[in-house]
Amino acid sequence: MRLAVLIALAVITAFLLDYVHVKVMCPFCPFPSPMLPVFTLLTLLTVAVLHIFFLYGFKPVKTQPQGLHFIIANLLREPERSIYIKVYEKGGEAQLSEVAKELGIRKLRAWRAAQRLAEKNLVILDKKAGRLVVRLRPLEELSIQPIHRQNYKQ
Repeated sequence: MRLAVLIALAVITAFLLDYVHVKVMCPFCPFPSPMLPVFTLLTLLTVAVLHIFFLYGFKPVKTQPQGLHFIIANLLREPERSIYIKVYEKGGEAQLSEVAKELGIRKLRAWRAAQRLAEKNLVILDKKAGRLVVRLRPLEELSIQPIHRQNYKQ
């Protein structure tokens, strides 16, 4: 029903456009001018696109979550950033082999990245049941004070 109304509206608009075209731009042309099919196609296309946008809506832009953990993650390089975010998404504790599998990286590369995160005091590495578990260090334990005279470009 709604689509039939939209099509009828598009055809009426095409006739109006053609009428204005004949009266203003081409006064010597006959009223249903040869441009009528072009106007009809353009208005149908416009109505169809607008109908799809209003029917299905516009997709919202996915924004990155905010918070201190994501600020820290944005300062890291890959694959440390991915591992840090994945462990955060899993509740702050996850097995390294599981994280590596989900990210699609090799276990050795994930282990080296976890070691670098541990050197930066961002995570704690524990062994549980023969598996390496990565735990995020609580925010209270993180040192966010800058160390003076240290090269931060590394």
